[in-house]
Amino acid sequence: MSAYDPADDYKAFIFPMHAEHGMLLLYCTRKKKKGPHYQVPGGHVDKEDFEAAAKLQPDVTGPSHLLLSCKIGAARELKEETGMDLRDSLERLIPVALRAQEEGSKELSCELKKRVFFSVDITDEDLFVTKGDSKVSLGLLQAMNRHLSHLMLKLSHEHQGFVFEPNPTKAVDLLVQHSGGKISTALRMAIERGTIKNGVSQNTDRLTEPTMIDKVNDESKEIPLSKEKKSLLDCFDCWRDK
Repeated sequence: MSAYDPADDYKAFIFPMHAEHGMLLLYCTRKKKKGPHYQVPGGHVDKEDFEAAAKLQPDVTGPSHLLLSCKIGAARELKEETGMDLRDSLERLIPVALRAQEEGSKELSCELKKRVFFSVDITDEDLFVTKGDSKVSLGLLQAMNRHLSHLMLKLSHEHQGFVFEPNPTKAVDLLVQHSGGKISTALRMAIERGTIKNGVSQNTDRLTEPTMIDKVNDESKEIPLSKEKKSLLDCFDCWRDK
């Protein structure tokens, strides 16, 4: 039996890292109190995730059981929020050390206030790739980076777009509104520790104009959708062509 109770309400998050494009960030406009902001994939670790971990490794308890449960939960959230399916490739999820593991501590080195963090190296093959001009196909949305519009994800209803940010330090600033600022703090700790490498990727063409969230903040209002219910990407194209 595990010493950890799912009622503790753990959460697990993933920093998806692309060697050429940078960190994958999800764009959210549906939380009125926060306004438009960026997130990383992740969320609550459910009771079923703990149960799945117990079935997968019945003899594992304590922190190791918690870590496996969080991996399972993080992979599930990644699939639900982006369409990327790593549920059968849990070994790709690498715990992101935020501090040295203290002897006797019940808190994982990759944990911050019951939020557990992983990184995963992704490639174009993990996403959906389109060679056509269609903005939306089978529920897929294009990357908001103009030069990466051939890359697509199947986003959940919670998210309206995604972007690759080549500079992790910039991502720290973009994530300040996610999960009470804990995601931003964890990423900064990981950068300072060297777990996630800082610096700008060789491909610095993130967006040719300010990001959508910068545009929204400048005008203090959301980008309006037409009565025809155009997709977010259609609206993004209209805005960037102005």
